[in-house]
Parts: sequence; structure tokens; C-alpha cells
Amino acid sequence: MEDAKAVTSRSRARKTRPRKRKFHGNRFTQLKAQKVNEDVDASTSRSSGIVEPEVGVELEVKSASFLKLGENVGLDLDSGDERETRSTSQGVDSEGYRLFQKLQIVSCLQNLACPVCLLTPDKGDPFHIEEKLVGISSTIIVRCKGCGEKVTELSQTENVNLRFQAALYGIGCHMTKGRRLLAALDMPPPVTVTRSSIFRDRIRLATETIAKESMERAADELRKVEGDNVTVSCDGSWQRRGFSSKNGLATCLTVSKKVPAKVIDTEVLTNYCDGCSKIKARKTGKDLENGMENHAKDCRKNYSGSAGGMEPAGMVKIFRRSEELYGMRYTGYLGDGDSKSFRTVAEADPPVYKDVGIQKLECCGHVQKRMGKRLLDKINQCKGKVYQHGNKKVKGIGGAGKLTKAAVKRIQGHYGGAIRNNIGSLDKMKTAIWAIWHHRNGDHDKCSGFSWCDKSDKNKLPSFVMEEIKSVFEDLSADTLLGKCLHGGTQNANESYHHLVWDRCPKAVFVGRDRLEIAVFDATIVYNEGESGRLDVFRKLGLSVGRFQKQGFRDLDLRRVKSAENQKKTVTKQKRARKTIRNAEEDFGDDDYEAGAF
Repeated sequence: MEDAKAVTSRSRARKTRPRKRKFHGNRFTQLKAQKVNEDVDASTSRSSGIVEPEVGVELEVKSASFLKLGENVGLDLDSGDERETRSTSQGVDSEGYRLFQKLQIVSCLQNLACPVCLLTPDKGDPFHIEEKLVGISSTIIVRCKGCGEKVTELSQTENVNLRFQAALYGIGCHMTKGRRLLAALDMPPPVTVTRSSIFRDRIRLATETIAKESMERAADELRKVEGDNVTVSCDGSWQRRGFSSKNGLATCLTVSKKVPAKVIDTEVLTNYCDGCSKIKARKTGKDLENGMENHAKDCRKNYSGSAGGMEPAGMVKIFRRSEELYGMRYTGYLGDGDSKSFRTVAEADPPVYKDVGIQKLECCGHVQKRMGKRLLDKINQCKGKVYQHGNKKVKGIGGAGKLTKAAVKRIQGHYGGAIRNNIGSLDKMKTAIWAIWHHRNGDHDKCSGFSWCDKSDKNKLPSFVMEEIKSVFEDLSADTLLGKCLHGGTQNANESYHHLVWDRCPKAVFVGRDRLEIAVFDATIVYNEGESGRLDVFRKLGLSVGRFQKQGFRDLDLRRVKSAENQKKTVTKQKRARKTIRNAEEDFGDDDYEAGAF
């Protein structure tokens, strides 16, 4: 009886299920990927908007990391991984450094015979063993009790300690964390503060030298393809949010469709000097004046003023030395809309360049965020208003059935796509932007060519909502604004570079100018050349570069390239877009800085 019921149940299920079943595997993933344009670029993951792809033919576009590092690491993305490049050694490998338990080494030495007098362990304890510690470097001194001959040589203790400190800086740690690490490993403490300061100065000088060589190569690369008058992407960053930061930096990166973005100049600014603070705390009157006068040549403070003025001051320095350093003039300034740095550079007295002006270009990512910010502001402005919708009164334009945060996300993404998909054409850009408004108003005559238009009214907004947000579309489709977006560029490269800087110098811990400069120079090397570029820093320090170091840095570069290539895949972009839409209803937070709030 139960079998008959089961058969009947299955028969009913077949009748309700369509005969043509939809395939849910990944067989057609690659075919779909070939039909999607690159309008969902790397900025989508960082920006607050969603760009839905247009239907077309997708050309193979390599990531910036691949273009910069692909040839150097010899990467084949279609076969194998970095583990296949690792070689295995036979026997004992004398390269590199190891961690050994001291007892094991002492026990091994006690079982050996003296190479001079041939005194053996069976005749008693043959050796007198001593240890000389310098920081974390340990030298084992073995002296024969029979003939008094030393059978070991002193090691270069400075190499280990200098390498340890350089490694700490490379992973964003300071000496206090280094002490904590060594204590947890039951190892000797690092070198003294005085010796550590000497090492810090050596590391700063080495990283600065290699970073400047890298920036010079990047500038030459740009000048060969763009000429002497070039466009650069300019941005600033601070160690702390708000206007209380004592440290900041200004960065300048290349902008070109022919070569990947690279760092060509940086300027670190600080309004704090530890030496000055100590003198002011200990001395007064005439002694204070004499102390400050004697300290002037060693003062690390290079800026006086508020934190908000650091970026403009740094940009003026960068622009003024462009001709002297590289023989180029930065005639295009790609920056965010609220930046007063451009005005400071453009209105500098005397002028930065005598016979040529500087043009302001907007970051398309920041302009895209303006749409979302303006729409959210409009929702807040209209909270108390009452509208007549059909036979009922409705309060406000936000909420279910009206303008939700998910809808704001989609509109913002479509707005960004309208800019990026129509680079170089102001008319097409404006047409695409207003097609978004008409689509939400139920008019599909102008949006039928877009993939996000299914000619249904499920995304239609009430007429009173559309009238309220029409002014936002009018402002953000103005010729003066869109004319600065025809280049299609963003400041994503600057943000990526700043991430590398603060990864090496965390914002949670205050540092001085020297330590911040080390982080900036090291980030410049890694951004332009990859982790393998840091090998030149170790060579500059007089340290040997071994097989494991080369292999480790190369593996990191491989991972970086593969991650960047994965982010460029259409499937990854679509997943990222869907995730952002799912999270659209969450609160944005109350940050001091709001992108697009200008």
C-alpha cells in the first residue's frame, strides 16, 4: 500500500515539474563569461555601488599585477601552482637560517673528536663549550681541553640581527612585538635600543635608495608612452582618521591605458619630532632655546600646520620637483572631488609650471559614490513629507515599495556603469544616465539596450519618488561634471598602495617619521616590483640573498597575481555584486569621512 502511494506521489511531482530541466552546473560558465563586458572592474569591490554587466564580447584583460609581475615570476595561470616550482634538496642544505635547540647542538659537539689532538669522548669530556650572545645571534665557541685549540670561528652576528629587524618592519611590527615574539619562542632578546636605532637608519637608507630607483624606472616607462606632459593620480592618506593625525603622506601614481599604474613619487609629512618633545619637557628659558638650536639639524619635523593641510603641501612639493626628477610635467590631476590639493597646486605662487596649466580630472569611483550619497540624503530630507499616492497618503520616499537601500545601491552601480561604458562620449554618457531614471519611472524606450532592463515594472518607483530624485540626476549629469569623467579613470591604484603602506605601519600604533618612511618606501618597492623587488634592499644592506628568500618572495608574487586574475573573472565580479546587494539593507556606519559627501 505504501509503495502505491509513493508511486502516485512521484507521478504527481513529475506533472508539476517542467519536462525541460534547467542545468545548474558550471558547464556554460565560460561561455557566459565570454559575453560580458569589463564594466564591472576592480573598483566594484571597493566602491559602494554595483555595476551590472552589459551584453557584448569580452576581450581578455589581464590584471595590473599580472602586467607588472607576470613576466618576472614566469607565471602560467592555466597550469600548476607555485608549489610545483619548489625544488627539493638532497642531504644537508647549508643555505639560509634555522632555529635549533641549543641542547641538541651541545650534545652533538660533545660526541666529536678534536681535529688537532684527536682527543675523543671516550677519554673524557673533550671540549669546553661557551656561547657568545649578541641580540638573537648566538656564537658557539668550542675549545679543546687537551690542546686548547678553538675549533669554531666567530659568526657575523650583525647579519642575523639586522635581518630580523628588517623582517619585522616588512610585516608591520615594531621592536616591542619582536621582543614578545622572541620571549614566546624562549629565545634571547633583540639588540639594544641604541643598536636598533642604527639598524633602523640603515634600513631606511637602503629602502629609500631602492624605492627611488623603482620610481625612476616607472617614470621613464610612462614618459616613453605618454610624452613629457602626463596625467597622474594624486591622493593623500593619514595615520589616523579625522584632523588630529600627526603623520600623513601624499602619493602620485601613473595614469595610462598603455602601462599599469605605478608609484612615481611620495612625500611623507609629520608635525611631530620626538627629540623636540623631549627637549621641551626637560628645559626652559635660555636652555630651551640653545637645546632647540642644537637639535635643529636632527629635527624630524618637516611640516607645521593642521593635518588637513598635509596633502596639499605634499602635492605642491611633488609637482614642483617633477621636471627636475623626471623631465615631465603633471598636466592632468586625477583626484577626488573634495580635494583642495588641486586648488593649492593650480593656484600656487609662483606657478608650478610656467607655460602650461593643470587640468582637473574626477575619479569616476568617487563620482559614482555621489549618486548613492545624494539619494540617501534625499531620503532623509523627505522623511517628514507626506505624498498622495493613489487613494492613500504616504510619508517619505524611503522604505518598502519606495526607494530602499538596495535600490539605491543598484542605481548607484548603474550610474557608475553609464560613466565607464561611455568613456570619451559625453552625449552617450548623459543618455545612459537618464535611461536609469526613465527605467525606474516605467519608461523603457531609452533603456532597452541595457542588460539590466527586462522591460518589466518590478523595479518601478512611485511617481512622487521619481520627482524628488530627479534633481539628483540633473546635478550628477551636468556637462561640467561628466566632462571631467570622460577619461574613465579611478583612484583605486592609490587606495591599493595606501593599503600596503598601512599594512607595514599599522594605524593603531603611533610612529615617527623614519619608521613611516621605511613603510612608504617598502610599499613602493612591493607595489611596483613585487615582493621580489625587496631582494635588492637586502643586498643593499650587505646581507646575503639565499634560495629560500628568493623562493618565498616569488611565491608571494605568484599568489598576488593569481588573486588579481581571479578578481578579474566575470564569475567573481558577479558574486561580489550579488553579495553587495544582499548587504545593501545594512547600515553604512557613521564614519568621519564619507566618500561622495561633497
